[in-house]
Amino acid sequence: MKKILKMLFAVVLAFGFAACETYKADDPEMTAVADLDGQWICFAYDASDLTTPVTVFDILVTNTTNNDADAMWMTLTDCKIEHYTTNTQDQISAIFLDALQFRLSCNTKDLTFSCSESDASQPQFCNNIYLGMTYYTAGYSGYVDRDGYKVTVTGGKVVKNGVDTKTGYKADAIEFTYSRTNPDATMKEYVVKGMKNTGWNEDMQDYSDFIDNNLWP
Repeated sequence: MKKILKMLFAVVLAFGFAACETYKADDPEMTAVADLDGQWICFAYDASDLTTPVTVFDILVTNTTNNDADAMWMTLTDCKIEHYTTNTQDQISAIFLDALQFRLSCNTKDLTFSCSESDASQPQFCNNIYLGMTYYTAGYSGYVDRDGYKVTVTGGKVVKNGVDTKTGYKADAIEFTYSRTNPDATMKEYVVKGMKNTGWNEDMQDYSDFIDNNLWP
Protein backbone atom coordinates (compact mmCIF):
# COMPACT_ATOMS: atom_id res chain seq x y z
CA MET A 1 0.00 0.00 0.00
CA LYS A 2 1.24 3.44 -0.82
CA LYS A 3 1.42 5.78 2.10
CA ILE A 4 3.16 8.90 0.83
CA LEU A 5 1.54 11.35 3.21
CA LYS A 6 1.89 14.93 4.28
CA MET A 7 1.08 14.42 7.91
CA LEU A 8 0.70 18.01 9.01
CA PHE A 9 -1.89 18.31 11.75
CA ALA A 10 -2.00 14.55 12.15
CA VAL A 11 -2.23 13.17 15.61
CA VAL A 12 0.35 10.45 15.91
CA LEU A 13 -1.70 7.98 17.86
CA ALA A 14 -1.26 4.54 16.38
CA PHE A 15 -3.90 1.87 16.45
CA GLY A 16 -1.80 -1.24 15.67
CA PHE A 17 -2.99 -4.45 14.19
CA ALA A 18 -1.34 -6.69 16.75
CA ALA A 19 -4.44 -7.65 18.75
CA CYS A 20 -7.46 -9.62 17.67
CA GLU A 21 -9.67 -6.61 18.43
CA THR A 22 -8.66 -3.00 18.17
CA TYR A 23 -10.74 -1.53 21.02
CA LYS A 24 -11.07 -2.64 24.62
CA ALA A 25 -14.82 -2.08 24.26
CA ASP A 26 -14.94 -5.51 22.64
CA ASP A 27 -14.65 -7.10 26.10
CA PRO A 28 -18.24 -8.35 26.65
CA GLU A 29 -18.12 -7.45 30.36
CA MET A 30 -17.27 -3.81 29.79
CA THR A 31 -20.41 -2.30 28.26
CA ALA A 32 -24.15 -2.87 28.10
CA VAL A 33 -23.94 -2.95 24.28
CA ALA A 34 -20.99 -5.32 24.07
CA ASP A 35 -22.31 -7.30 21.08
CA LEU A 36 -22.66 -4.09 19.07
CA ASP A 37 -19.70 -1.97 20.12
CA GLY A 38 -16.15 -1.93 18.82
CA GLN A 39 -14.59 -1.12 15.45
CA TRP A 40 -16.31 -2.09 12.21
CA ILE A 41 -14.89 -1.82 8.69
CA CYS A 42 -17.46 -1.55 5.93
CA PHE A 43 -17.99 -0.97 2.25
CA ALA A 44 -20.53 1.74 1.48
CA TYR A 45 -22.69 1.47 -1.63
CA ASP A 46 -24.76 4.13 -3.32
CA ALA A 47 -28.35 3.31 -2.44
CA SER A 48 -29.22 3.22 -6.14
CA ASP A 49 -26.43 0.76 -7.05
CA LEU A 50 -25.47 -2.07 -4.71
CA THR A 51 -23.03 -3.72 -7.08
CA THR A 52 -19.93 -1.56 -6.60
CA PRO A 53 -18.81 0.15 -3.38
CA VAL A 54 -18.14 3.88 -3.51
CA THR A 55 -16.10 4.22 -0.32
CA VAL A 56 -15.02 2.52 2.91
CA PHE A 57 -16.31 3.48 6.34
CA ASP A 58 -14.30 3.03 9.53
CA ILE A 59 -16.96 2.85 12.24
CA LEU A 60 -16.54 3.01 16.00
CA VAL A 61 -19.51 2.06 18.19
CA THR A 62 -19.36 2.92 21.90
CA ASN A 63 -21.70 2.84 24.86
CA THR A 64 -23.33 5.94 26.32
CA THR A 65 -22.04 7.75 29.39
CA ASN A 66 -24.69 6.00 31.50
CA ASN A 67 -23.95 2.65 29.84
CA ASP A 68 -27.56 2.38 28.64
CA ALA A 69 -28.63 -0.97 27.25
CA ASP A 70 -30.92 0.63 24.65
CA ALA A 71 -28.65 3.35 23.21
CA MET A 72 -25.19 3.72 21.73
CA TRP A 73 -22.92 6.19 19.95
CA MET A 74 -21.54 5.74 16.47
CA THR A 75 -18.59 7.59 14.94
CA LEU A 76 -18.62 6.97 11.21
CA THR A 77 -15.50 7.98 9.27
CA ASP A 78 -15.26 8.10 5.50
CA CYS A 79 -11.85 6.67 4.57
CA LYS A 80 -11.61 8.83 1.48
CA ILE A 81 -8.52 10.98 1.89
CA GLU A 82 -9.07 14.70 1.44
CA HIS A 83 -6.32 17.32 1.22
CA TYR A 84 -7.01 20.88 2.33
CA THR A 85 -4.75 23.82 1.59
CA THR A 86 -3.58 25.46 4.81
CA ASN A 87 -1.26 28.06 3.31
CA THR A 88 -2.31 29.53 -0.02
CA GLN A 89 1.07 31.16 -0.65
CA ASP A 90 3.16 28.06 -0.10
CA GLN A 91 0.40 25.61 -1.06
CA ILE A 92 0.95 23.54 2.06
CA SER A 93 -1.66 20.79 2.30
CA ALA A 94 -2.89 18.79 5.23
CA ILE A 95 -5.00 15.69 5.61
CA PHE A 96 -8.30 15.89 7.45
CA LEU A 97 -11.05 13.29 7.51
CA ASP A 98 -14.82 13.51 7.22
CA ALA A 99 -16.60 11.88 10.15
CA LEU A 100 -19.91 12.19 11.96
CA GLN A 101 -20.76 11.20 15.51
CA PHE A 102 -24.38 10.53 16.49
CA ARG A 103 -26.58 8.60 18.91
CA LEU A 104 -28.76 5.62 18.04
CA SER A 105 -31.32 3.41 19.72
CA CYS A 106 -30.50 -0.27 19.90
CA ASN A 107 -31.88 -3.63 20.96
CA THR A 108 -29.20 -5.86 22.45
CA LYS A 109 -31.37 -8.98 22.29
CA ASP A 110 -31.95 -9.03 18.55
CA LEU A 111 -28.82 -6.93 17.80
CA THR A 112 -30.61 -4.19 15.88
CA PHE A 113 -30.14 -0.43 15.88
CA SER A 114 -31.58 2.69 14.25
CA CYS A 115 -32.06 6.44 14.51
CA SER A 116 -34.23 9.05 12.81
CA GLU A 117 -32.99 12.57 12.12
CA SER A 118 -30.43 12.22 14.90
CA ASP A 119 -28.33 15.33 15.52
CA ALA A 120 -24.78 14.70 14.35
CA SER A 121 -21.51 16.60 14.47
CA GLN A 122 -17.91 16.16 13.42
CA PRO A 123 -15.85 15.08 16.46
CA GLN A 124 -12.38 16.39 17.17
CA PHE A 125 -10.67 13.14 16.18
CA CYS A 126 -11.50 10.10 14.09
CA ASN A 127 -9.67 6.96 13.01
CA ASN A 128 -8.80 5.68 9.55
CA ILE A 129 -7.82 2.01 9.52
CA TYR A 130 -5.83 2.43 6.31
CA LEU A 131 -3.62 5.12 7.80
CA GLY A 132 -3.45 3.35 11.15
CA MET A 133 -3.74 6.52 13.19
CA THR A 134 -6.10 9.19 14.42
CA TYR A 135 -6.58 12.47 12.56
CA TYR A 136 -8.38 15.74 13.17
CA THR A 137 -11.70 15.97 11.35
CA ALA A 138 -12.31 18.58 8.69
CA GLY A 139 -15.15 19.97 10.80
CA TYR A 140 -13.06 20.44 13.91
CA SER A 141 -10.34 22.08 11.83
CA GLY A 142 -12.80 24.54 10.29
CA TYR A 143 -12.73 23.37 6.68
CA VAL A 144 -16.38 22.28 6.76
CA ASP A 145 -19.23 22.83 9.20
CA ARG A 146 -18.76 20.99 12.45
CA ASP A 147 -22.42 20.93 13.54
CA GLY A 148 -25.84 20.99 11.91
CA TYR A 149 -25.91 17.50 10.41
CA LYS A 150 -28.82 15.04 10.60
CA VAL A 151 -28.44 11.27 10.34
CA THR A 152 -31.00 8.54 9.79
CA VAL A 153 -30.10 4.86 10.12
CA THR A 154 -32.57 2.13 9.17
CA GLY A 155 -32.36 -1.65 9.01
CA GLY A 156 -29.35 -1.75 11.30
CA LYS A 157 -28.37 -5.23 12.41
CA VAL A 158 -25.40 -7.28 13.57
CA VAL A 159 -25.11 -10.98 12.75
CA LYS A 160 -22.87 -12.97 15.06
CA ASN A 161 -20.22 -14.92 13.13
CA GLY A 162 -21.79 -13.70 9.89
CA VAL A 163 -18.52 -13.36 7.96
CA ASP A 164 -16.00 -16.00 6.93
CA THR A 165 -12.63 -14.25 7.19
CA LYS A 166 -9.60 -14.76 4.97
CA THR A 167 -7.67 -16.02 7.98
CA GLY A 168 -10.13 -18.90 8.24
CA TYR A 169 -12.18 -17.75 11.22
CA LYS A 170 -15.54 -16.10 11.80
CA ALA A 171 -16.27 -12.42 12.44
CA ASP A 172 -19.47 -10.55 13.19
CA ALA A 173 -21.23 -8.88 10.27
CA ILE A 174 -22.96 -5.49 10.25
CA GLU A 175 -25.41 -3.94 7.81
CA PHE A 176 -27.56 -0.77 7.69
CA THR A 177 -28.82 2.03 5.47
CA TYR A 178 -27.27 5.38 6.32
CA SER A 179 -28.42 8.81 5.18
CA ARG A 180 -26.91 12.13 6.18
CA THR A 181 -28.24 15.60 5.59
CA ASN A 182 -25.55 18.27 5.59
CA PRO A 183 -25.97 21.81 6.93
CA ASP A 184 -26.48 23.06 3.35
CA ALA A 185 -29.43 20.63 2.98
CA THR A 186 -27.61 18.30 0.56
CA MET A 187 -28.16 14.62 1.33
CA LYS A 188 -26.27 11.40 0.78
CA GLU A 189 -27.59 7.88 1.27
CA TYR A 190 -25.58 4.67 1.46
CA VAL A 191 -26.14 0.99 2.09
CA VAL A 192 -23.38 -0.10 4.45
CA LYS A 193 -22.13 -3.68 4.77
CA GLY A 194 -19.04 -4.91 6.58
CA MET A 195 -17.47 -6.75 9.46
CA LYS A 196 -15.94 -6.40 12.88
CA ASN A 197 -12.26 -5.55 12.69
CA THR A 198 -10.34 -8.71 13.56
CA GLY A 199 -7.01 -6.91 13.76
CA TRP A 200 -5.47 -9.11 11.07
CA ASN A 201 -4.15 -7.42 7.94
CA GLU A 202 -5.21 -10.32 5.74
CA ASP A 203 -8.85 -9.95 6.80
CA MET A 204 -8.76 -6.23 6.05
CA GLN A 205 -6.93 -6.53 2.70
CA ASP A 206 -9.98 -6.04 0.46
CA TYR A 207 -10.80 -2.78 2.22
CA SER A 208 -7.19 -1.59 2.13
CA ASP A 209 -6.87 -2.41 -1.57
CA PHE A 210 -10.05 -0.51 -2.36
CA ILE A 211 -8.81 2.56 -0.50
CA ASP A 212 -5.42 2.30 -2.16
CA ASN A 213 -6.91 2.05 -5.65
CA ASN A 214 -9.90 4.38 -5.37
CA LEU A 215 -9.81 6.78 -2.44
CA TRP A 216 -6.40 8.39 -2.61
CA PRO A 217 -6.37 11.79 -4.36
